[in-house]
Amino acid sequence: MNAVGSSVTTLLDSALHAETARQQSDVALLRKAQDLVKQQGEAMVQVLEQAGNPPPVDRLDTYA
Repeated sequence: MNAVGSSVTTLLDSALHAETARQQSDVALLRKAQDLVKQQGEAMVQVLEQAGNPPPVDRLDTYA
């Protein structure tokens, strides 16, 4: 392989490595975001469970 071919191959390898690293970073960020959303959902369920059900209303207040 000549010097130009070697340089192109090295440049291509470098670009592919950078793209792979960027994709891995994006996947890690997405996983963190998914974990955060899951935690928020679980916290919301816990709040709703702790709030309980309000007592039933026997009558409607028509003067309010």
